[in-house]
Amino acid sequence: MRFEAQEYFYWLLIIPLVIAGGMVVLFRRNRVSRRIADSKLFLRLAPEASLEREILRLVLLVFALVALVVALARPQFGTHSKLVKRRGVDIVVALDVSKSMLARDVSQNRSGNRLKRAKMEISGLTDRLMGDRLGLVAFSGAAFIQCPLTSDYAATKLFLRAMKAGSVPVGGTNFGEALRVTREMFENSKGGSRSKVMVIISDGEDHEGGYEEEVEKLRDKGVVIHCVGIGTQIGELIPDEDGRYMRRDGKTIMTQLRENTLRAIAEATGGVYLHSAAGDLGFEAIYDMLSRMHKSDYESRIESVYEEKFQLFVFVCFILMVAATIIPVRREVSNKRGSS
Repeated sequence: MRFEAQEYFYWLLIIPLVIAGGMVVLFRRNRVSRRIADSKLFLRLAPEASLEREILRLVLLVFALVALVVALARPQFGTHSKLVKRRGVDIVVALDVSKSMLARDVSQNRSGNRLKRAKMEISGLTDRLMGDRLGLVAFSGAAFIQCPLTSDYAATKLFLRAMKAGSVPVGGTNFGEALRVTREMFENSKGGSRSKVMVIISDGEDHEGGYEEEVEKLRDKGVVIHCVGIGTQIGELIPDEDGRYMRRDGKTIMTQLRENTLRAIAEATGGVYLHSAAGDLGFEAIYDMLSRMHKSDYESRIESVYEEKFQLFVFVCFILMVAATIIPVRREVSNKRGSS
């Protein structure tokens, strides 16, 4: 036997309190009866009183509570084989982790930065996925796989939290590398879904160029690329680690949103380009598009499934509660009159 929700066993800690409370009530009743009269006289005055029945009702109530807690813990025993099929879309999110993503132009109160906001939206998207496989790519001047395609969303969030600005040793922004690494991830994945999506989140400042060939390769494989432009076209200073602003050649660096590259990549594959406004990266629209895509089986396997047996303990709890209710507290006393 195994229990799927063992945390409910903590409720057993209230059982001693129930027993103690019931014993206190019985003790007080017994003490009151002794004040009225001694035990023999009290039995003659109230022959229908039954301490044993009151104790029996308390015992039944305690066992009913124990059975209820065990039922909540979901006992399982016995197994059967079940064919499990996973259906969904393969999604790779390529997140720009260049230093320019530290700019604070996507937060209305300027308490966060581009990267933090993007990670928050990706985490929210992960919470809404059901069966889809999600992978992460971190890129700036180079790109690498942060998390391979997986339906283990808890693991994906762990890798997502580890993504930081400057984690890629090569500076700048190189869309060609991000696209190449994503393509290789799709090619090397096992049991891939027919529907494949890439989401690029960046400020669009491509310093390398030459991404067109990779876009064509992904388009030929049926990959749809959605792009999210993050930042403002007005421009924003980039905070440094010491609280100042980043400088190059003695001049303060200004980062601006470059939409042209992101828009061209999205349009070339039939995707959409979204410009993030303050407090909204447009992920609601992306999720709506993902939910409308064709979902196909990408994995089938035989699993041993434990059979739920909590119903037995619910039934036992019900029987005990009914028994505790219908048992009369006072016993019947036959009235016998003697003839004179």
